[in-house]
Amino acid sequence: SAYVQDEFYATDDLMLMLGLRYDWYTSSDKPTFNPGFNSRYGFSNQENLDGISLLQPRVGFTWSAAPNLDIRGGIGLYSGGNPNVWISNSYSNDGITNIQLRKNNVNLFTEALSGAGLPLYNVPQSLVDGVSNASGDGQVNSIDPDFEVPSEWKYALGASYVTAGDYRLSADAIFSKKRNSAIVRDVALRDSGRDAPDGRPIYERIAGRSGEIMLTNVSGSDGDSLVLSLAAGKDFASGFSVSAGYAYMETEEVNPMTSSVAGSNYGNVALSDPGNPGAETSNYEIPHRLTLTLGYSREFIAGYATRLNLFASANEGRPYSYTFSRSDGAFGDANFFSNGRQLLYVPADNDPNVVYGAGFDRAAFNQFIRAEGLDQYRGEILPRNSLNADWWFKADLRIEQEIPGFFSGNKGSVFLVVKNLGNLLNDEWGILKQGSFVGEGVVATSINADGKYVYNSFNAPSMQTVQNAASLWEARFGVKYTF
Repeated sequence: SAYVQDEFYATDDLMLMLGLRYDWYTSSDKPTFNPGFNSRYGFSNQENLDGISLLQPRVGFTWSAAPNLDIRGGIGLYSGGNPNVWISNSYSNDGITNIQLRKNNVNLFTEALSGAGLPLYNVPQSLVDGVSNASGDGQVNSIDPDFEVPSEWKYALGASYVTAGDYRLSADAIFSKKRNSAIVRDVALRDSGRDAPDGRPIYERIAGRSGEIMLTNVSGSDGDSLVLSLAAGKDFASGFSVSAGYAYMETEEVNPMTSSVAGSNYGNVALSDPGNPGAETSNYEIPHRLTLTLGYSREFIAGYATRLNLFASANEGRPYSYTFSRSDGAFGDANFFSNGRQLLYVPADNDPNVVYGAGFDRAAFNQFIRAEGLDQYRGEILPRNSLNADWWFKADLRIEQEIPGFFSGNKGSVFLVVKNLGNLLNDEWGILKQGSFVGEGVVATSINADGKYVYNSFNAPSMQTVQNAASLWEARFGVKYTF
């Protein structure tokens, strides 16, 4: 990386910042060539990052519009994070040096086992033989030959104002436009040309393969994000201080790409089209967040301050999705991660696309739809992350008392920190709840010979689960000494 920046005053009140960053990648190492992969898909699995680059300009300003008003802003292209963890998958999963086989529903007391044949210890002999006799053409991870560096255009504008009564006010807005976002696709799957009853595509395997995951870029809309924030605060002569803030977030993504393994990056996202997931509400969007900080400082003993600080926050919960719990390959996304991530189709009353199995609890299912506010989606595929978990209220308290030091010029303090004070006072307070990771499976389905969904069983969902670590209170006592 190379970066150059200059800051200068265009006028006495206007400071400008101009910057330019250039990132480029070089690599002489390549994954082991897999001829079978090259034959199937028409490109090599040996692609690396060698030769790709990104030029990132940015400009910013700070304008002192009045003695008590500052306005700031900027525009720039940014790319952050190191993609090595994604790139490494192509080297460790070339289909030749790492062969993976799976065998399900094995009785280890009757199965022929390798070695001494100890049940629950030795590997089934059939798997050992399968690896030994493998033709060197296991599942392959690869990089798109046309892969580009993911980046974002960011646009920021904000202002700070101090009133005649010394109240501090500020407002900020940041808009981000994603570009060339990273995504992974299974290149062993292709659209079969057939659709499921609700219109989502059904995929088919190429040469009987699946799980050939390729790192590439989003081809359609990458998604945008908007963050708006307001803040106000004041310090009082009495030793009290107060500040409050509000933040609004609206952000989209195609794939969060938070995993280090290609297969889980591919599978850990709820969708209805694995080949083109589309930009939807981000897994990590917090639509509304309120914060309040109260402080008090006073020297009850001359020269030694007593400080109390309370930080409280309230935020709407993170989004989550409802999915089919099982689809038994109905959508052709034949992958270890495929079951439990296909988004739920919410049937209309007397929906012609759906028939119900004998054991399906239709009354309970309809009650669930009403309780979760899903009636608006009847006859549609439920959008990803269309629901939000409950609001979370949390408060932290810190009390600190300065004490004399052992030597001249030294000073110490003792402090008590209580995290999640509300949960200490009442075990029903301060509880964080979230929806299931990826999606909460509620209906086991299949597609019958007439091309209709068969809703075989309804699994009453847990909806939201308590996040234990974040919901517990914690008290910490400490001593600090400065010299």
